[in-house]
Amino acid sequence: MKITSKQTYKIVRSILISKKFTQYQISKNEKVTFSLVNRVVNWLVRIGYVAKRKGYYELTAPAAIFGLFSIYRKMAPIATFDVAPDSKEILNLLNKRAALCLTSALSAYDAYYRDTAIYAYALDKKLVGELGEMPKGYTRVELYEEDLNSQDIVKNGQWKTSKVRTVIDLFCANKAYAAERLVKREWV
Repeated sequence: MKITSKQTYKIVRSILISKKFTQYQISKNEKVTFSLVNRVVNWLVRIGYVAKRKGYYELTAPAAIFGLFSIYRKMAPIATFDVAPDSKEILNLLNKRAALCLTSALSAYDAYYRDTAIYAYALDKKLVGELGEMPKGYTRVELYEEDLNSQDIVKNGQWKTSKVRTVIDLFCANKAYAAERLVKREWV
């Protein structure tokens, strides 16, 4: 089962958010056919990541589900820059034109992990040109193309990926170690 396909991803994301759910509830909330929800949930039950309880299903292995994403998806930047403006100026430039991701988004959910680089999904394609024209310096900026679901972007203050999407991205970028505290706090 390819969990990065559009409809399957909606189901898996909903399972990760809900933790306890019914198939009908996911089908209705995500506007996905019940038969697809049934196939995905039964597959997750078969491999032991979801358990059937009396009247509902329960997520039992969230980290294992996050790990599945890295099989089908790798985080590769569309552009990388080392620019002179400091991170505060870069964040102002990215405001409402990009959504922070990876460890840049993680810092909004977990104060422990810090990264000096800035990672973001470029929602405005003009950013690549603007960053390319800046003088060279020591602020590392990596831009990515949004490829799963734009509904994962939290548009409150500085735009960033949701908790679930942030963890998925970290697993896909081989940085699962950075998400450990957030996974333990939210899903264990």
